Amino acid sequence: MLYSDRTDLTMSLGMSNSVQLLRLVKMTFAESKAKTISARQSDCGFSLIELLITLTILLILAAMAVPSYMAARARANEASAASSVRAIISAQNLYRNTFGFFTSLNNLGQDYLTDTLLAAGSKSGYVFSATPGTSPSLEFAVDATPILSIGPSATGSRAFYGDESAIIRFSLTGAADSTSPPIQ
Repeated sequence: MLYSDRTDLTMSLGMSNSVQLLRLVKMTFAESKAKTISARQSDCGFSLIELLITLTILLILAAMAVPSYMAARARANEASAASSVRAIISAQNLYRNTFGFFTSLNNLGQDYLTDTLLAAGSKSGYVFSATPGTSPSLEFAVDATPILSIGPSATGSRAFYGDESAIIRFSLTGAADSTSPPIQ
């Protein structure tokens, strides 16, 4: 029943038929309420198809984002390793200026010249070693190699090397040494 039909009906009924008008209003209100409740029940929540489409979109976005995240993490680990090699070189030179000879990585940590993670030999996905050379008062070597260098979860792809010359060198194919190219 349309709104205009109801107003025409109320005018034709007059005031004497107010009981009939009240019944008509109650009936239209009840119908309206029933339609509203049924409409709410059908619109409540998401359908299975909507949820599956949303899940598919999220999985596609994750598939695109995860490799970029892993590559960025590997680059950050490499930067941290190069910085740690530089810190070990500085600590070795400070130790030599104080005691007259170079020492191991563990001794640098015991004398508080490096942080505890670095002194333990592992930091940011790299394994570090620092050893005095054959003439401890003149030479030492620092090596940093990635824990995992291949695959999607690689912690880094470059190995680093440093010595008393304070030049940090790297290698993409294996352990770096004094003949590897320097970091620019």
